Amino acid sequence: MSQNFPRSFGKYILLRPMAKGGMGEIYMAALGQIGGFEKFCVIKKVLSEKADPSKAKRFLDEAKVVLRLNHSNLVNTFDAGEVDGEFYIAMEMVEGKDLREVWNRCVRQRQRIPIEVALHVAREVARVLAYVHGYGDLKLVHRDIAPPNIMLAYNGDVKLTDFGLARSKLKEEKTQPGVVFGRAAYLAPEQARGEVADARTDVYTLAIVLWELLTGHQYLPVSGLDPVASLSLVRHPKPVPPSARAPWISPQLDKVVLRALAPDREQRYQSAEEFRLELSDVIAQTAPRTDPARVAELMQTIFEEVINKEREERERFLKEVIPAFRSFLAEKPAEKAAPASKIVPPVPLASLAAAEMESKATHATKRGPLGKPRMTSRPPVPIAGDKPAPAHGVSAAADASNDPEEQRRARREAAMRVLAELAAEEDVVTPPPEQIRR
Repeated sequence: MSQNFPRSFGKYILLRPMAKGGMGEIYMAALGQIGGFEKFCVIKKVLSEKADPSKAKRFLDEAKVVLRLNHSNLVNTFDAGEVDGEFYIAMEMVEGKDLREVWNRCVRQRQRIPIEVALHVAREVARVLAYVHGYGDLKLVHRDIAPPNIMLAYNGDVKLTDFGLARSKLKEEKTQPGVVFGRAAYLAPEQARGEVADARTDVYTLAIVLWELLTGHQYLPVSGLDPVASLSLVRHPKPVPPSARAPWISPQLDKVVLRALAPDREQRYQSAEEFRLELSDVIAQTAPRTDPARVAELMQTIFEEVINKEREERERFLKEVIPAFRSFLAEKPAEKAAPASKIVPPVPLASLAAAEMESKATHATKRGPLGKPRMTSRPPVPIAGDKPAPAHGVSAAADASNDPEEQRRARREAAMRVLAELAAEEDVVTPPPEQIRR
């Protein structure tokens, strides 16, 4: 498949690549058949599924899960399918950045993430996890709560995405005992031990994200460690209160975060909803300004230039790139149906008459049942310029007229009748050679 952009992908137009990972690729795309009514979206697809059935199953498992979910704090997934051997998921395009990009941007600008933003993000993720964990009887667990999977929109919305590692009853792929999925820095102790994850696992990893947002430091310093050492650190963590790194953190907030980070899941909050309620109490006392507007204020401050460039890009796609690409696609079928080198020009009427004169012998003879020629009594057709005899259906007055237009019309009608008779004679069936020999 061509890697030029834009390009067609089923009913979508892929506009540009956005990211590439172990599971596949992510593209910015457009959906819509009428110019000016296109909707931007994100296409996530898995590659080489035939060579890696496990990867394809995981991708399809994700599609089964996310297509059922609908929540304001989830990146909406509205379509899934297969195009040219590649499975895909179509999701809404969030105008914003993931939490990892927000973190890195703040570091480059020597700016801390405000405490009210950190608390709002954690509470919103806890809210959507409560919805996910309690959805029907799926027993759904995300298993990969980490900054790259938390989106902050420029308007202040907080959205959770990427259920590629999620566990639910819908999944066809069964995790083998002892197999570890997830990022080492955001694993719960039970995950590192290869145990079955549950809702409390997501509570723990969300608490890691909150601890890091509050302090500006990594909770589990696994960078630079080999895999064995990293897993050992994850399996036996030593919880540290966020105030040890950020002295302005209140004792009440310390208590909430430390309980969520309990190594023994029996000692943690037993549900995401319980964690959310505790966070709400802290917010009411320590950060009453916590709301989406505060998140939007931060995003628009640190990404001002990026927001303007992305807006200009979307306008260019809508007004220039997509219309030009649709015009290109509209011309291609016509070229395939009738290439210029194969188009047959119309034959002049005078040439038709000349062709009839050349085949006069054919019209004067007709093969018999055994292939022998027999004579017919049809009179020859005059060529252009001769004085034609009156033809059937043509009035004598038209023939006798001196009007050049009437004469041309009469000759045209005569030629058309000849062609019709020729076509009728070509329909006569000649016996096959074996019947003639008999």
